[in-house]
This record gives sequence, C-alpha cells and structure tokens, in this order.
Amino acid sequence: MRDLEMAFLAKITASMTHEIANSLAIILESAGLLSDILSLSPEGDFPHREKFQRVLGNINDQVKRGVDISGRLNQFAHSMDEPLAAVNLPELLARVVLLMRRLAKRRGIELTAEAKEPQLSIMSDPFRLQLVLASVIENLTEAMEEGGCIIMRAKGSPQEVTILLEAQGPKKAGWEKAAAILFATLQEVLAVLQARLAVSSPPAAEGIVMTISATAPGK
Repeated sequence: MRDLEMAFLAKITASMTHEIANSLAIILESAGLLSDILSLSPEGDFPHREKFQRVLGNINDQVKRGVDISGRLNQFAHSMDEPLAAVNLPELLARVVLLMRRLAKRRGIELTAEAKEPQLSIMSDPFRLQLVLASVIENLTEAMEEGGCIIMRAKGSPQEVTILLEAQGPKKAGWEKAAAILFATLQEVLAVLQARLAVSSPPAAEGIVMTISATAPGK
C-alpha cells in the first residue's frame, strides 16, 4: 500500500509541475510580446516606458525562478519512480538545498551545497536519500542559533561515499543528543540505504556526516 501511495503522490506531483511550467511559459511568452511592442513604439508615444520595462524585467526574472523551482520539484517527484537508480550527488544536494532553503531561512540559517566532484555518483534510492538529508537539515536548523550556516559537501572513495553537513555557528546545548534521537528514528531508512549517520566534532568540521556504502542497496 505504501508503494502505491508513493507512486500516486509522485505521479500527481509530476503532472502538476508540468502544468505549472506550461503556465509560466505562457506568461514568459506574453511578457516577451509586450516587451517587443514596447520596443517598437516611438520614444514619446508610450508613457511610463521605463517603469513598464522594469516591471517586465521583474516578471521575466520571477518566471525564470518559477521555472527552476518547478523543474526541481518535478525531479523530486520523479525520484520516487525507482527504488534504485544512479544518483548524481551534487545534483541531488542542489535539489535538497532548493527544497529546504525556505525552511532554513525562516529559522535564520543559510543553506548551501558545494560540489568539488561534479560527477560523483552512487547507486541508491534517491527519494530516501533526500528524506534523510532533509531530516538532518531540519534537525540542525532547530539546534543552531540564528545567523548560522549549513554547508553540504560530498566526497567519494571506491568503498563509500560521505556527505558532510557542516553546521557553522553557535549551537544550542544538547544538540548532539537531539541528533542521536533523530538517528534512531531514521534507522530503518538508513538500513535500506546501507548508510549511517554520526555527529562530527572538532578537530573535524562540526556537524553531521552521512556515510553510504558504495555497494548498491540490497547487494
């Protein structure tokens, strides 16, 4: 039943993001037409020309932002399609940043991802990977003081891949204990992913590290 529910959620989300993208494309096309009409009009025949140009520029910028958000959400929906797939980790981290940035920002935390190995990939379950990372980010934003920053970095070896969520800035007392409770909650998902979570403390970068076996889940 759970697999059926997830498939339904993925199908509806993917379908709706396509509809949103179509609507945004029409808005962008209409704004472009207005811009063409404005450029063809004689200089003195169009009152408030500069104001219209500014508004059209804002429309274009926001539509492009909406297209990017819709595209990332569509990718997220399709991540539920297959329980095992080749996952490009830098792309996945960028998607998680987009999905979780607003939540982090509301708590005064900046969320970013760095890609030093742009082609780093692993065979895994993309939806569950995002679930774990999103859960860790939410846990860290609750544990950090306003003004902090979470930076996600991934690196790989033939045996395993690690994703560090470095938490820069002051943290509330007992944050490691709260993290341990989260790890226990996610244990079933981590077992499927052949992964583990651990607190990373000085002298290493402070935060939470996820270690994933390079062997495909179920192998």
